[in-house]
Amino acid sequence: MKKNTRYILITLAAAVVLGGAVTALLLTQPEAEDSSSSSTTTSSTQSISLLSYEDAEVASIQVENTKDTFTLNAKTETSSTSSEEDEEETTTTSFYLDGVDEKIQNSKAATLAAYGYSLTASNEIGDAEELKLEDYGLEEPQATVTTTLTDGKQETYSIGNEGPISGYYVQYDGKVYVASINTGLFGTKLDFINTTVLTITPPSDENSESSSSEEATNEFTLFTFSGTNFPQEVKVVPQPESLLSSYKLTSPYTVDANSSTFTNITEGVAALTATEAVVINPTDEDLEEYGLKDPTVEMNFTVNGTSYTLLSGKLSGNTRYGMLKGVDVIYAFDESTVKDWSNATLFSLRDTFVSLEMISDVCKLTVETPDKKDVFTLTRTENEESSTEDKISYDYSVTGTDGQEITYQDVFTKYYQTIIAVQLLEETTDEKAEGEPMLTVTYEYYEGGPNRVVKFYSIGDRRCLAEVDGQVVGVVTSQSVQDIIDNTEIVLQNKSVEGDTEE
Repeated sequence: MKKNTRYILITLAAAVVLGGAVTALLLTQPEAEDSSSSSTTTSSTQSISLLSYEDAEVASIQVENTKDTFTLNAKTETSSTSSEEDEEETTTTSFYLDGVDEKIQNSKAATLAAYGYSLTASNEIGDAEELKLEDYGLEEPQATVTTTLTDGKQETYSIGNEGPISGYYVQYDGKVYVASINTGLFGTKLDFINTTVLTITPPSDENSESSSSEEATNEFTLFTFSGTNFPQEVKVVPQPESLLSSYKLTSPYTVDANSSTFTNITEGVAALTATEAVVINPTDEDLEEYGLKDPTVEMNFTVNGTSYTLLSGKLSGNTRYGMLKGVDVIYAFDESTVKDWSNATLFSLRDTFVSLEMISDVCKLTVETPDKKDVFTLTRTENEESSTEDKISYDYSVTGTDGQEITYQDVFTKYYQTIIAVQLLEETTDEKAEGEPMLTVTYEYYEGGPNRVVKFYSIGDRRCLAEVDGQVVGVVTSQSVQDIIDNTEIVLQNKSVEGDTEE
């Protein structure tokens, strides 16, 4: 026999021996595949049915693992469909986490439940009594699944370590196998909670005559804010006719709302999503721990005729804990997505201008200091050429304290802008102003109604306390108040506050 031929024969013999060893190895170790996949088909594995039931045969499935214990209940419903020939019945079975409102659960229960009534192994390792179960993680298993069937029969299997190539070791009916399971069986009840907290969509109106190109919008009709951030309840309502802000505060005083804040709030709550569920069915201790026993903010709002209440708790880093009233779950939110309501204050909700009054509504403006009182009387007359059936157009004129005429456009209007342009710097805890005001501005209106009285009190450090209709609203600079006082003398001479003299 030639040397080369002899070498080839020896090599083939070795391959046969090694191939047998590999085959034996594959009988005790699963092939590589995704451990969370239910697929077990490979070219070199068996298919061994361990559990094979219909979902309708299941009453419940209990999962006990190192983190939690939970039960998935089955709900089987029968529906009928009729045709000209006969009536057919359809049976469907769904699964839900026991003890939690079904409406807030995701679809994970159905996914995991399948491993309670249908389980296929890829390999059989051997009898459990003849194996060292600790070598497979089955002496103290990661999870135990117990399925109770509608006839009372129970099926149980335990899940141990992950195999070296694929799948997990499973002990069932006295034997150890390798099977692919879903790692969700190692999870907790929190995994079944839907993190979409609110989804609010505009109601569809099939009878609406509006153009199909007009996009429907949610109709928010009322907001109320309370909680530790609010010494007084704040109420906010829409004001659709306003050119300044779509919402206004009506309590504790009347003022335009911050437009950008309420845009963020209304858009945010219409699609409110948490990063995770933290606690199900929280106890008083849980509520205390996450700051929800005495919420930072309790925001109740009515949209499309339905009311909701959101609670804001502690802030930890960039995580804000909160709840939707009526749902026994504490959620974690990304603070950047909820901060407009979760950390709201009276100051953040209102417009920062002390009092924005439309000049076209004002018929008299009184400006008073401790030393002097000036009155500007505004008159409007209809401009018949510019008026239409739908809208009346006016021409305006104004006279000063002594009856002198003052140019309305660019002279009085620019002076008026310096008055309404005063903005708040910050909130204040002062509930009452003291002493004599540095400046008092009183607005009277063509349409009647109560006057609006704005007062500014010097409090030192170049600051003034601003008060609107007897309610302290915040702090402004003394300079902005002094500018109004100085500008009053200028405009009474029919001169522009910007330095242009009216000829």
